[in-house]
This record gives sequence, structure tokens and C-alpha cells, in this order.
Amino acid sequence: MITLNEILVTDNGKRIDYAFTAISDASKFVNEDEKFYIEYLENIASVPKSILAIPFISNWLPVAWFAGFDIVVDEIDSKFYDSMMALRDEFAKQFPDYDLKGSLKANTLVENECIGEKSAMLFSGGVDAYATYIRVRDKKPDLVTILGADIEIGDIEQWERFKTFMESEELLSKNEKQYITTNVRNFYTYHVELLLKDIGWWGKVQHGLSLIGSLAPLSFIKGYKSVYIASSYTKEIQIAWGSTPKTDETIRWCGTQVFHDGYELKRQDKVDLIATFAKTNKVPFRLRVCYSELRTDFNCSNCEKCFRTILGILLNNEDPNSYGFVVDETIYDKIFAIISQGGASRGMQYFWLELKNKANETDTFFVFKDKALESAKLDRIRNGELNSIIEAKLKDKTGIMDKVRFIARNRFPWLRTIYRKIRY
Repeated sequence: MITLNEILVTDNGKRIDYAFTAISDASKFVNEDEKFYIEYLENIASVPKSILAIPFISNWLPVAWFAGFDIVVDEIDSKFYDSMMALRDEFAKQFPDYDLKGSLKANTLVENECIGEKSAMLFSGGVDAYATYIRVRDKKPDLVTILGADIEIGDIEQWERFKTFMESEELLSKNEKQYITTNVRNFYTYHVELLLKDIGWWGKVQHGLSLIGSLAPLSFIKGYKSVYIASSYTKEIQIAWGSTPKTDETIRWCGTQVFHDGYELKRQDKVDLIATFAKTNKVPFRLRVCYSELRTDFNCSNCEKCFRTILGILLNNEDPNSYGFVVDETIYDKIFAIISQGGASRGMQYFWLELKNKANETDTFFVFKDKALESAKLDRIRNGELNSIIEAKLKDKTGIMDKVRFIARNRFPWLRTIYRKIRY
């Protein structure tokens, strides 16, 4: 059991720390060296404690569900409490092989009154985020980015580059920016990852509720009636995932409603939407899809995530160099090399199938230098060569070795240092 004993607001009302006790089986999940905290640009000292508790609960409650212990709090917003009961049921449907037993217990359910008509959206600068931004920009949403989610809190250089991008991007100039700092990926031990048969806690379970719940105190201050989060997948990709319309739109508190946007769009549909918008409106457009530690430019332009975006832009007859990438005619050979050498996932399989279909549907594409030569290389993608490579990798993948390596890295951290030196 984890009991939230006290909510501490410090740093001139901009930081929340949570004093709690963990007993019995719950204690092994707590990172004693880095307890959960969250920081805002705004002063949130006047926010009711029943709202201030939401970020803590949003991050610990899924652990409780899967591990089978309770979270106990003094008070919580009544609508949020009800939504957590419904959310556990949705997760139970996504994970039928797991017995979700833990629950949220509160001494008092508080009916809060929230006033405001504003909108906010979680914004990373990637394909999903920009597609949603294009669809809801007439609502002038505040753009909220969370340090500690995609970018590590200690990576000051990359974070400063991201904020410079946010503040200088012409398309985003009329939107207020809000930055939140929170250790959402470091407050628990590696035992949380082992709650799943395959590792991947952040993506498969945590991130949707974690990111959305982080906005709760800010929403009370700013008057956010609507919160938008961009979809990662579509209904055609049937995998357990921590952010879906059924999970995200279950979450609510006070007067705030959550919208999971773009679920009907495939990833390539989103790239098409972005390319069409950029051409029609003649606005500079830099996508930030890559957080590789090897990146020195805006994106690394050399990883699988970059490549799938670059190819999608090429197939819209647009130059990827105008969208935040640095590439030339060698891109096709690099794509085959990376796909052949790297790992594979079901999500990745779907994305590259979309690209194969897009390549077969279009006769035009951006040419760097030699149309005949580049078309011949594109034909290999049209013919499904990449898809066959990915399919073969998935057939050989059991997930067992991934889990063994994960346990070894966390039980023996010095192995990670050696591995990084060998790899890089």
C-alpha cells in the first residue's frame, strides 16, 4: 500500500513534492533516491489539494493496479476518482492476461468548481502533435510540453534547443507555451517494468495518464476546459498501448475534458496532412521527431523514426530538408541498412506497411539528383522488401532476451557504462 501523507508546495508555489509511505510489496517499486515531483511555470499554490494530488495518483495508480496494492489519499476530485475506476476497467480489457487488483481509496471526494473555456494540447513537435495542432489550431490552444517525458531532465542542452524551437517557430507564435518538469520516468525502480511480460511500461501503460494528469493543477489555474492529446496509433493497430481514445477520454477532473485526437488517421495520413498544410499556407515547417542521443542537428536524420518520416515527406513530393532533416540521395541505402540492422515491433511493422502502400499509390516523389536511380531504389520499397525484413525479425523475436538484458542493466548499472562505450 502507498499512502499519500502530505502535499508540499514549494519554490514560490511552482513545485509540488509528495510525502508518502510505502509498505509491504509496494516498497520495492519506489525509487528512494528520486521521489516523484512536478514543477510548473505558474504559481499553483491556490489549487485545491484534491487537484494537486492528481499528478501523483496518475503516475502511481497504474503501478498499483498491476502490482495489486492500494493507493490511499485524504482527498481527491470526485470526477477524477470516478474516471480512475472506469480507466482501470479499460486497462483490464486491454490486458486480459493480467489481474488488475489494486485500487484508489480516498477519505473524501471533493466536488471542485473549475471555471474557464480555454484549450490546451500536449505538444512535442512531432508528426502526431503537429497533425493535431493543425486540426485544432483555430481554438488557439496553449501548448504544453513536459520535460522528463521524451527529453531527460538532465539533458539541458537538448531541452534548451527544444524551447528555442518552440519560441521561434512562426506557426506557433500565437500560442502560449507552458513547460512542465517532472521525473515521470525515474521515480520508480526497474521492478515496475517487470510487471509486464515484455518490458515497455512507459509506452504500453504509463504515458497517457501520466502526461494528461500532469496538466491537472495547471488546468485549474489557466481554466482549461479541453485538453488534447495526439494519437500514436489507429484502430487498425491492435496492440496494448497507454494512450487510446477509450483510455484518455475516460480521464477527467473538475471541468476538464480530454480529447484523444487523430485516431482515425494513419501515420502517413498525418504526414500527408502536414505536407499539404505547409504547401497550401506556405509556412516554414520543422518537425521534431527524433530524440536520439546521437543527434547533433534538429533531428539525427539517421534513425528508423527519422527515416519513416523522411520517406513520407518524399512521397508527398516535398524536400525533407525543408522539414527539419538533413538528407540527400543516399537516404534509400541508409533506410535499408538501418532496418536490416535494427530491431522491430508491431507498431513499426504497421508504419512501414503504410509507407509501402503510399509508395505504390503515388507516381511522384521528391528527387534529389537522379530520378531513375532513386526510383529504382524506391521500387524496392514498393515491392515490400523492407516489410519482409521486418516480418522476419518479428518471427524471431521472443522478448525474452530483451527482458534479460534489461534486468542485467538495472541490477548491474556498471554494465550499461561498458555497453555505451562499446556501442558509441
